[in-house]
Amino acid sequence: MAKEILFTADDLGLDEETNLTIEDAHRRGVLSAASLLLGQPGTAHAVEVARRNPALQIGWHFHVCDSQPLTRVRWPWNRSAVGAGLAIGLWPGARRLLQREVTAQWLAYLDTGLACHFINGHHHLHVHPFIARELQLATHAQFNGWVRGFEARFFDTKGTRSNRWLRRRSTRWLAVWPRERRTDSLWGLDRTFCMDATEVARTLPLLPDGRHEFMFHPRKQGDADHRALLELKQRLTP
Repeated sequence: MAKEILFTADDLGLDEETNLTIEDAHRRGVLSAASLLLGQPGTAHAVEVARRNPALQIGWHFHVCDSQPLTRVRWPWNRSAVGAGLAIGLWPGARRLLQREVTAQWLAYLDTGLACHFINGHHHLHVHPFIARELQLATHAQFNGWVRGFEARFFDTKGTRSNRWLRRRSTRWLAVWPRERRTDSLWGLDRTFCMDATEVARTLPLLPDGRHEFMFHPRKQGDADHRALLELKQRLTP
């Protein structure tokens, strides 16, 4: 495939300020996609934002920690992603909870009427082997988009350094999804909440053909990730 660049914002639906910042980064910047949290304080508003911005690709941001569950009052592991991952791996009750949440969140997504262009996970827990399998089982007949691969790349002076351990593990964990459905690289893990337009722009020409995702977390207008998305528009527009 030819080179495809994805500029994605996580946490659409977290709250209205985040939603409006993402909308602005799409309208005035290079943001091309946003991942939607279901059942959160800003979800209904986020759906309105998505509907009035049809060029913004929306995906499902599955959550199982640090959020409001759809099927119970709170998570038994509270905000901890590590606690969630360990419990789901070791405790049958946690896996039953996972199954209920996957079903509830997917049905809630379908109920929005929005197309689902991609799937990823809050705190990247979609790469957990049990979670990846449940997501695939719940959506396989209704989902034809891409999945965030966890083949992470890290910014350095050359813009090309990778992590071999993460690359090997992600291949195993996400094997339920065909290789052609997963992104070929993921950028931004080492720049969460502090993406830099200069680094991104310097990296783009170095990338081979394939699907490459740059992950942003804009929370309010004027923060680092919001500024980077606007500055990239200036840098990349002829």
